[in-house]
Amino acid sequence: MTSPRQIIETLANAGILIVCVLIVLLFLSRKEFWLHKASSGSTDEVHFVGKKIADVPGYHWANHPETLVLAIRKGCPYCEASLPFYKQLSGLEHQGKIHAHLLAVMPDGSSTGNEELHGQGIDIDGVFSQPLASIQVLGTPTLLLLDASGKVKNAWVGQLSPVAETEVVAALEK
Repeated sequence: MTSPRQIIETLANAGILIVCVLIVLLFLSRKEFWLHKASSGSTDEVHFVGKKIADVPGYHWANHPETLVLAIRKGCPYCEASLPFYKQLSGLEHQGKIHAHLLAVMPDGSSTGNEELHGQGIDIDGVFSQPLASIQVLGTPTLLLLDASGKVKNAWVGQLSPVAETEVVAALEK
């Protein structure tokens, strides 16, 4: 015969197990929980600086003195919140006020990326569809400033604060 104490312990253990499974399912179903949202100056940026990134197929770093890579993903809430800043950068590039060429790398199809960016008024010549890991990026959004050899000069990870956005523009101004 099972004592009331054993029944209570079994029910408590089952309840704890169910709560743990629900938390894991919630975590896995909400991508923003496991994507970066870092402020400027976080340690995530440090591991990029000095690394050499392989050319994106169809684009060569040597074609421009510097390239600012926007590593973004459709459906990323932090990327979507950053779109007005990317529009500002695109405008500055077309006005000749920054020295870096803008390039977007997205894991989504390039036509999807083009539609997404152009729909927001962001005019970037190069939108490339490839895994973000191919440019050593794990989370979105990430900005990488590369020199002509593909070496990372600076990096910004996550949705940027207004101060960090100003820092990016200052790093790119002619």
